[in-house]
This record gives sequence, C-alpha cells and structure tokens, in this order.
Amino acid sequence: MKPAFTSKIGLYKYTHQYGLDVHHGAALVIARRAYGMKEKVPRLLREKLLPTKSPSTEWKRWAMIHQRSEKEAKIITKGSVTPEFWRSHRKEILGLTSNL
Repeated sequence: MKPAFTSKIGLYKYTHQYGLDVHHGAALVIARRAYGMKEKVPRLLREKLLPTKSPSTEWKRWAMIHQRSEKEAKIITKGSVTPEFWRSHRKEILGLTSNL
C-alpha cells in the first residue's frame, strides 16, 4: 500500500464532502486503500484541472491536480495556500463561481 498523496486525496475528495480536516481525510483514504478500494480522481476535478489528454496513471493525475489547484489558489490569494483555503474556496479555484 503506497502512502503517496493520502493527504492530498483526503483534502480534494473528502474534507468538504464529510466536513473533515485534512488528517481525517487522509485516514479515510488509508482505510479505503486497506479495503482494496481505488482513489480515482473525481470527474469535476478531471474536467477542471486536467488537460484533455491526462496522464496515464492515477498517481500522475493526482500530482497534476495538486500542482494546478495550488497554482490557481495562489493566483486568487496572491500568497500562501492552506488546506482550509481549499475547503472554503474550492468553487472559485475550480472556476464554478467568481465570488471570494
């Protein structure tokens, strides 16, 4: 079981959905992996943050999602980005609304 991206997957997939902090989201990812479940990139994130010809592996997709979301968030904030910023401003980062 690879520990790669557990925090980021927990952040992008589960923190808002279940009202968790990043660490509990990562624990949920680890538990799901223990049960043999895969952590695919959700369609909304694929559509908004990945190019049309996305990378071949899920790990590369998650890496690209993280890079692009950080880049978009830094444009919005003009500074550092925290996990709480993603939870509260994910719609702006994904281009779903324009209000901050």
